[in-house]
Amino acid sequence: MIDIFLSASIPLPNRNREFFDTADVLAIREAIKALVEVVLPIGRITCGGHPAITPLLALFSREANLDSNRVAIYQSKLFEGRLPRELADFVDVHMIPAIDNDKVASLTAMRRAMIESRSFSAAVIIGGMEGIYEEHKLFIKSHPKAAVLPLSTTGAAAKIVHQQGEYDPIFARDRTYSSLFRRKLLPKS
Repeated sequence: MIDIFLSASIPLPNRNREFFDTADVLAIREAIKALVEVVLPIGRITCGGHPAITPLLALFSREANLDSNRVAIYQSKLFEGRLPRELADFVDVHMIPAIDNDKVASLTAMRRAMIESRSFSAAVIIGGMEGIYEEHKLFIKSHPKAAVLPLSTTGAAAKIVHQQGEYDPIFARDRTYSSLFRRKLLPKS
C-alpha cells in the first residue's frame, strides 16, 4: 500500500493575491480527482481538512466508488463548529488539540502531527496558499527520501514551490494528471 501526503487548497481572493491570481481552479479540481482515482485503489491519502478540498475528496471518492476510509484527514480543534459537513464522510479523522487560541501555533501542531503520522512515499502539492510552504518544509525534514510533486500547472503556492526548487520540469507542463500520477507515484512492476 502506498501512502501519499496531499498538500492542497484553493486560494481565496481576500488573501495573498499572488496565490489567487495564478491559481487554476479547474486544474486543482482535476488533479485532486486524478489523485483519488489513481491512489485510493491501492493506497491512502493523508491531508489537512481544507474547506474546499475535503468536499472534493468526498465527492470523487463517492463517484469512483472508492473506500473513503483510505483518506486520513487532520483538523485542528481550533476550527470545531466550522468544519465542512463532508468531514462526516470519512472514517479516519484526527482532531488535533488547539494551542491556546493561537491559529498559527495550532495549525503548525496539526501539520506536524499529520506529516509525522506515517512513512510517506511521496507528497503531492496542488494549488495552495501560505500553509503549503510550512507543510513542504516539514515534509522534506521528516521524509527526506520521499518524492515531492509540486504541480506547477495548478498555480498558486505549488507553482512557487516548483519554481524555487529543483523539481522535474514535467510538473510545469503536464496536465494529464492521471498518467502523471501513475508514472511518478505507483510502484514500478
